[in-house]
Amino acid sequence: MTAPTLPSSSHSLISAAQVEHFNDAGYCVVDGLFTAAEISAIEAFFEDYKNIGAAVFDSGMTFAEIDPAKRQLRAMHPHRYSEKAKQWGINPRVMAVLATLFGKPALLAQTMYYFKPPGAKGQGMHQDNFYLLAKPATCIAAWTAIDAAKIDNGCLYVVPASQRKNILCPSEGADGWMNYGDSHIKPFPRDCTPVPLEVERGQTVFFSGNLIHGSGPNRTTDRSRRTFIGHYIDEASEQVAQFYHPVINARGEVVSHLAAPTGGGPCGDGWLGAAH
Repeated sequence: MTAPTLPSSSHSLISAAQVEHFNDAGYCVVDGLFTAAEISAIEAFFEDYKNIGAAVFDSGMTFAEIDPAKRQLRAMHPHRYSEKAKQWGINPRVMAVLATLFGKPALLAQTMYYFKPPGAKGQGMHQDNFYLLAKPATCIAAWTAIDAAKIDNGCLYVVPASQRKNILCPSEGADGWMNYGDSHIKPFPRDCTPVPLEVERGQTVFFSGNLIHGSGPNRTTDRSRRTFIGHYIDEASEQVAQFYHPVINARGEVVSHLAAPTGGGPCGDGWLGAAH
């Protein structure tokens, strides 16, 4: 495959080899999109939110519980309630890399922050565009490690090249893959083998919305696996599920041309617009 020509805005941020790996495998890892100071600021902001509570921040930003034991917590859509979080979501270096991967400018649809403390379970294998329902192109995630993410504290697992598959529908009560969480996909495809994707603090993983991925449990007793995540669609997108409206551009402006599907995605009405 011929290496793509990169736009001048991103040639120093992502290499042709990384772009080729994204196109072939469905993901790539990029260094240095957030400075060390920015990573520390993100960490401090969400630790303050967790420790002091929502009263210090905009009252609209809340935790979303993932499991009844409250061993894994996430802040959902913090960019809607905090200017700082919005600026992290539309970080110009992240947006430049996304423009290269999409082939056109990106729009921000979602931000999340995962805390994943010691003892937290993993997240089942799934595909992001099952939730976002972006069309005509799929979404892309930018997953930035606030802590080094290793096998023992619950790193990502990805199925290389699975972005070539269509969206695979979930099943109620689906079996977990290696007990890493309730899989959204059942039966799990026999031709898919998840592999661990370990990253260092500050590295950003970009992966396709059709890539099958999940995460392992945090088996440590003293280390979290915190992550700042954005989900993006390209500016030519015609729709994204209602949960992700309003969508904003790189300048932080609301984009109003997108439809919000109301008639069911590829897995039927019962799954439409589910929160990721």
